This record gives sequence, structure tokens and C-alpha cells, in this order.
Amino acid sequence: MRMVDYEIGYGKPPRHSQFKKGVCANPCGRPRRRESQIGDVVRSFLSAETEYREKGRTRKTSRLELVIKRHVTAALNGDVGSAAILLKMRAHGMKFGDTGPLIITLVNPPGLVARRRAEEEGRLADPSRDGFPRKAQSSAVDRVLSGRVSD
Repeated sequence: MRMVDYEIGYGKPPRHSQFKKGVCANPCGRPRRRESQIGDVVRSFLSAETEYREKGRTRKTSRLELVIKRHVTAALNGDVGSAAILLKMRAHGMKFGDTGPLIITLVNPPGLVARRRAEEEGRLADPSRDGFPRKAQSSAVDRVLSGRVSD
């Protein structure tokens, strides 16, 4: 075919620049939409910023940070379940790499450390009569405190 036989113009590109028959310009095509995993949905929900009021001021932080703050407050007020959840989160973070802060301060009543040492050495005959109140602890807290963490 000669150039005279084919008129080039609007909507009529030159033959050499037209798509060739049997040759695909986009062999892979458009990729399929990736199906969202439940972990991605939960992560995006927990990482979303939200506003809250603290000491009369409005602040912004992630929902996950608010959940952790609530558990810390409850644990400091004596909620053993919240303390167990925080320790389990800490153990999970240490196992999978995101450990968070490395400082943990435990507040003990006066004489608790001395009483425990006396129990270990066998000097305290009846530990229930030492005058210290007993608090119920969950087995998860006992395992974490003793270093026997298993998930």
C-alpha cells in the first residue's frame, strides 16, 4: 500500500503507528482489586485519628492509643484484668518486635518486697498472717510475672 491510497488525518493515524493485529499493548491488563484482609480493616480502624478531651483540652490521637490509655488507667486503679491485658500486649510486642517503652514501674505497698523475700527464704511460717492484704491475680498475670509467657 502506498501513501497515496491511505489518507492521514483526524482519526486516521499513519499505518506504521497503528496497533498491530494479534499484539496486545497491555498483556497483563488492569490488576484485580485486592481483597482487604480482616487485619488490614482492624489496623485501619485502630489507627484512625479521633478527638478526645483531657484536662479541658481537645486532643487528637489514634484509637489504639486511647484503648491503651484506658487500660493503663484501669490497671492503676486496681483492675487486674486490664493489667493482664497490658502485660500480654507487652509480651506480644516483645515477641514480634514492637516493644514500646522499656521502663515499667511497679508500685508495691511498703514491706511487700521484704515479705516476699522472707517467704522465699522460709522465714515466714504463716504468710497469710503477716497483715498484708491479698489481691486475686489472674493466672495470666502470674505467668507473665514469672517469665512463663506462652501465646
